[in-house]
Amino acid sequence: MHEEKKEKGAETMSRILAAAKDEFADKGFAGARVDEIARRAGVNKATLYYHIGDKKALYAEVIHDVVGTAALRLSEGIRDVGSPEERIRTYIKTLAKTFDDNPQMPRIMMREIASGGRNLPEVFFQDLMSIIATLTDIIDQGRDAGIFVDTVPLLVHFMAIGTTVIYKSIAPIMLANRGASDEAKDMGDRLSGDIADEIERLILKALAR
Repeated sequence: MHEEKKEKGAETMSRILAAAKDEFADKGFAGARVDEIARRAGVNKATLYYHIGDKKALYAEVIHDVVGTAALRLSEGIRDVGSPEERIRTYIKTLAKTFDDNPQMPRIMMREIASGGRNLPEVFFQDLMSIIATLTDIIDQGRDAGIFVDTVPLLVHFMAIGTTVIYKSIAPIMLANRGASDEAKDMGDRLSGDIADEIERLILKALAR
């Protein structure tokens, strides 16, 4: 009975987070309404407050669910990967999967950029620093091996994250545009696969000594 209750709670939490991602992506933090998130999730407000808390706490949980999961995936993904090049590929693939799994996140990020990040919770910066620390270790390993140039890891992250966020934001618009070229339409809006491979190639070329 305890396990069944635990599973039901996890399923409810998952529905709330999915609904919140949609609402925050559509309306931003200021415009999002807890009533609407609860409606989208198929729960009442009391259930939402019980599982997570107020809108600010919910927003922080949404951000952490995406960025924190990416940080954990990256840390685990490079454990058994030896070469710096393969670790960079794992880093890019982790970003691609994160945005493919959470297509609302680029719009949330674009809204935050436009507002000067005024609503970003502290946990975002903690999770981001975890990712940057892992990336720094990868770049340092490559530099020490004579494979990578000495560079600023944060800039490398901005190169990768900027490409992925812009692609996920613009690709659906291009796909919906009847005047878009066949080549543009054939690219699709998924990052994982050929697009991630091309981003990997460009990043590795930029890092190569």
